[in-house]
Amino acid sequence: MKNENRDALDSADKAKRGKGLNKQKLKYLLATVGLSIFFCVFYYTVMEISARNPSLYYFFPAVMFVYMALLAVLSLVYIIYNRGFSRKGVTADMLPLEWSDEKKQSFVESGRQRLERSKWLLVFIIALLFTFIVEAVVLFAIPSVKEFFA
Repeated sequence: MKNENRDALDSADKAKRGKGLNKQKLKYLLATVGLSIFFCVFYYTVMEISARNPSLYYFFPAVMFVYMALLAVLSLVYIIYNRGFSRKGVTADMLPLEWSDEKKQSFVESGRQRLERSKWLLVFIIALLFTFIVEAVVLFAIPSVKEFFA
């Protein structure tokens, strides 16, 4: 009986988390968009200042490498903290039979909590990644399209 109630709560929780745009998702969305805009504006401002002022020429590559290092470190921290996503989608039925119900529940809950607590890292990762995607489009796609129509 206890498992049936827990399964019913889990399915209701999954349905609630997966649908719609609640306050939490809206907060993450706005933070991601805001940080993406901030990182892009800062990146291109530094690039313009470096291009116009020869004495600051080496400042832009330094900022670019800081962005890349920050993206790499945050991505690794996210993956390591979530234990390589090895607990994602794991249910109590998949765990060893020798484990008690409490241990199984705590294992499943621990994986779920880690994903929830690390969502804020994704805001920074996506914003930095967006900056590099914009840079790749500006460097490669736009010149190719201009050349095609020239």
